[in-house]
Amino acid sequence: EDVGGGEAPPGADEGGEGGSELSELGAASLRSSLVGAAAGAAAKYFGYAPTTSMEDASEMLMRVTKDRERLTQKLAAETEARKRLEAEKREMENKLKVGSAKIRMDTRHARDVSEQLGRKKDEVAEMRQMMQHQTIEIANLQNAKLALERRLIELEKKISQYDDSFFSLEARNVRDRTKMDEMGKAKSRAEEEKNVYRLMLEQAHERWLRERQDLRRDAQGKIEEHVAQTKEMRNRMMLIERELQRLSQVEEEAKMYKEQCAHMNERMAELTRGVSPSRTPTSAPRGSLLSPGHSGGLNFIDNIKAKLNRPNE
Repeated sequence: EDVGGGEAPPGADEGGEGGSELSELGAASLRSSLVGAAAGAAAKYFGYAPTTSMEDASEMLMRVTKDRERLTQKLAAETEARKRLEAEKREMENKLKVGSAKIRMDTRHARDVSEQLGRKKDEVAEMRQMMQHQTIEIANLQNAKLALERRLIELEKKISQYDDSFFSLEARNVRDRTKMDEMGKAKSRAEEEKNVYRLMLEQAHERWLRERQDLRRDAQGKIEEHVAQTKEMRNRMMLIERELQRLSQVEEEAKMYKEQCAHMNERMAELTRGVSPSRTPTSAPRGSLLSPGHSGGLNFIDNIKAKLNRPNE
């Protein structure tokens, strides 16, 4: 009993159930060796063959040998399980690093999308200002057109008055020619003046017609150009509004997926803190956290990345 309570083998200070079993194995082997030595010494001293003690010692030695083999196999299995758990721990740490890198990348991409949305809003504001300026220009052109139409009516009235005066003058000249033959020189001068006035009136009328046609042509061209520009700007506004709606939807989806990723990261952190590094082999292995049922976080991150890259396509 004094010998059995000696020091444990060097493997006993590693801790756990494997160390205690190794100490028992060492104590049993030491007892068997002491029993065998005592039996041999008694046989030499007393001069007889202790067959019963030798059989007991051999049986005990066989038992100790079997216990040693069993404990050795158990120690090897525990070592392999510990190595497997360490490998799973390293793999989980690598996956967590990859997940944090993907989250940083998604955050950067979401920031780029928000900047692009701000630029689009600025472009929409500029387009609206241009639309307001063009509306003011249209109103000014319409006012100018009304003024030109009023001037045209006034000129037509003046021309009609000129025509009436011209015809009245011609009739009077005819009457004057039949009545006053002595006024031939005055009549010839009146005829010359009449021809000059007629030429001036015709030139003025032709010039007025040309100016009126040019003004109408210019006004029509400006109106058509403005209508085309207005239609094009309306189409662009519709496209920009659709793009803004799509970008707003993508931003909302990105926020939703970001919250889901944060929730899953917190869950993974809680699961990681719940696993103790000095757990016994009978506890659940850490590989259960990496089962297919817990791989949804990476799938959510991939979905976020695909939906954020979709506008660039």
